[in-house]
Amino acid sequence: MEANLKPPERTGSNPFAVHETRDTVPHMRPTRTAGWAAFAAAALLTITAAQGAAQDPVATTPATTPATTPTEHVHTATVLGTNGDGTLLVRLNNRKTTVRLLGVGDAGADAGGRAQCLRQEADDHLAARLPRGMKATLVTGADERDAKKRLVAWAYRPGNDGPNSVNRALVQAGLNPVSDNGGSLRYSAELAAAEAAARRARAGRWGALCNLATITGIQRRLAETGYLPSGAVNGQLDYRTQQAVMAFQGWNGLPRVGTVDDATKRRLARASRPVPSAGSKKGKRMEVHIDRQVLLLIQDGRVVRAIHVSTGAGGRTPRGRFSVIRRERYSWSRPFSVTLPYAQYFHAGFAFHEYPSVPGYAASHGCVRMPYPEAPVVWDFATYGTPVSIA
Repeated sequence: MEANLKPPERTGSNPFAVHETRDTVPHMRPTRTAGWAAFAAAALLTITAAQGAAQDPVATTPATTPATTPTEHVHTATVLGTNGDGTLLVRLNNRKTTVRLLGVGDAGADAGGRAQCLRQEADDHLAARLPRGMKATLVTGADERDAKKRLVAWAYRPGNDGPNSVNRALVQAGLNPVSDNGGSLRYSAELAAAEAAARRARAGRWGALCNLATITGIQRRLAETGYLPSGAVNGQLDYRTQQAVMAFQGWNGLPRVGTVDDATKRRLARASRPVPSAGSKKGKRMEVHIDRQVLLLIQDGRVVRAIHVSTGAGGRTPRGRFSVIRRERYSWSRPFSVTLPYAQYFHAGFAFHEYPSVPGYAASHGCVRMPYPEAPVVWDFATYGTPVSIA
């Protein structure tokens, strides 16, 4: 591109007077050769700069947002109480404050009939780690409150920090599930790993803990220890289950009431199958323990069933070693004018038989009364000559 440098006509006495034309470059008429050279050089530089500005885009620096690090706040609070739902009550800044343990869910969530028991277990565990009066450390994130305005925090015993929180301990014990309950889950990976380990080990809520808080759990435990057949697990406290509970209570020296109280649950939780008295390790035999009101069905030295019975009132049932000498599916008792289903006689007129009433004490005329669901079991187990021991 060449500039149109037609010099303007001289006007007046000033040789460098500037006159505006339609051209964008000012026109000046020097009086000497050096003046013209300077004029041409300046015009050329002006044109070159204009071309560069038109061709090169303007470089801009994008706006940047400074990285932010979540702010953590550390508090020291006095523990006032704990709960199994993943909360605790503390005194913070001279005010009572409810704290939600970050990442920790309700121990009773999705637990059905075990919920109350699981919450109590979690509460006991939490109270042992953060007893009343302890100075606990609470670490909160930027989002300090949940939807219920409770403080959301990691809780620590004195001297602990990082991932070694009480939150993680509850999850690792299998007592509380992991829950995204708000706040900063800085140690979410550690919590997830703790829950996975608890599930694999079937610890706490992921295993048998609090199973005895439900009828089904009680029935399963009774079946495991020989007091109830596995096919009778139905989730109902029916007559057969009540009789099984009475057998368990009688064998373990508890009052034979047929209801599952706390003492029965504690004993049932650690119970094992009954062990028979010394005797043959081969074949079938039966033992009646009058003081416990329990009949044991034994095969090859192992108890296959333990059944609640009612023996003779006032010690009328004979003691000693006998064997089955007569069997009658329906036997007629002449002295008492009554039918005795599934009767198996072991001595004279004394027999095992079904009877409508089998209380938790010795009540018969001398026979061994059995509950109607169990009488067919005993009938199928024994035969002529099966040894019978009564003590």
